[in-house]
Amino acid sequence: MTRLLQVVHGRDNNYHLVRLAAASAVLLSHSFPLATGDLATEPLRARLGCTPGSIAVDLFFTISGLLVTMSLVRRNSVADFLRARFFRIWPALAVAIGLAVFVLGPAFTTLSAPAYFSSHDTWRYLGKNLVLLHGIDYTLPGVFDGNPSPHAVNGSLWTLPWEVRCYLYLLVGWVAVRKLTSERVFKIAITVLWAALLAWHCWSLTHATLEESKPRLNLMFAAGVAIYLHRDRITLSWRWLAVAALALAASAVDQRAFGVVYVLALPYIMLCLAYLPRGRVLAFNRLGDYSYGVYVYAYPTQQTLMHLVPTLGVAGLFVASMAVTLVLAVLSWHFVEKPALRLARPPRPTPPLASRAA
Repeated sequence: MTRLLQVVHGRDNNYHLVRLAAASAVLLSHSFPLATGDLATEPLRARLGCTPGSIAVDLFFTISGLLVTMSLVRRNSVADFLRARFFRIWPALAVAIGLAVFVLGPAFTTLSAPAYFSSHDTWRYLGKNLVLLHGIDYTLPGVFDGNPSPHAVNGSLWTLPWEVRCYLYLLVGWVAVRKLTSERVFKIAITVLWAALLAWHCWSLTHATLEESKPRLNLMFAAGVAIYLHRDRITLSWRWLAVAALALAASAVDQRAFGVVYVLALPYIMLCLAYLPRGRVLAFNRLGDYSYGVYVYAYPTQQTLMHLVPTLGVAGLFVASMAVTLVLAVLSWHFVEKPALRLARPPRPTPPLASRAA
């Protein structure tokens, strides 16, 4: 058995691989409505009340809650935390949005170039999606109007405002509680918040599906935060991973039961997959973190392919878009995201004049 405290601060983990698999699951789920125009064609939605894509989003939020809390606690600086979050989210996002507005838009709009660039909708898409705090805009004028799932240029971006708001909630809570009292009080406050969100989620399942649960994303983020704060009490083992997976599978006989077991089991399953597998699988970390690039480029890539080859079908769209998106994600990581992350590092203090003279 391994205590989370022993491994959580190291770099020998499988987060790059887990997040890439999650981003690929989002791409897979989107392949159904984007190829057919019908949300109901996704097979798991009717059975479990969620899709592989929504499960992947929950994984992203849990991982994010854990890792950004670790970053905040270790940096212990509001400025450093905000700098790190900005350079992780916005540079790659700005490039993806810029390509959509200035390359995809003019290439695929049904409007003339002057009409496209003079449209208020074009600049609203650019501005709103860069700011994120007030939600996102889905449409560029005349772009992908003839697709099976028309109008939306990048439907994946809807989760980013939620994630950014979670960052801000965490930061405000940290400043208000941790800075003024102690980490113990902050831990208690987060645990109470997680329990309240869990209760709200369970109540939501009485009249909504798992995917429709309003507190779901905040709950999964809070779970990640709580996991890090209780890192000294969490034990990881293959045996308990099997128990969690079996409990999740058994609960699938009923949507509501699944919705409850799911939010409890998924974070633990994620932790085990991130930290328990050893050996050659860890070599994937050397390649880079391609998950964010897959996430922001998959949807517009799929829409473009459906515009160019309307007969692709679900399987054809998945395979073709995965290949193209991976190339874009690799380029994004090495030429945009990785250089940006270097800028996120706290500036080194300037040595005293006497030291420099010596």
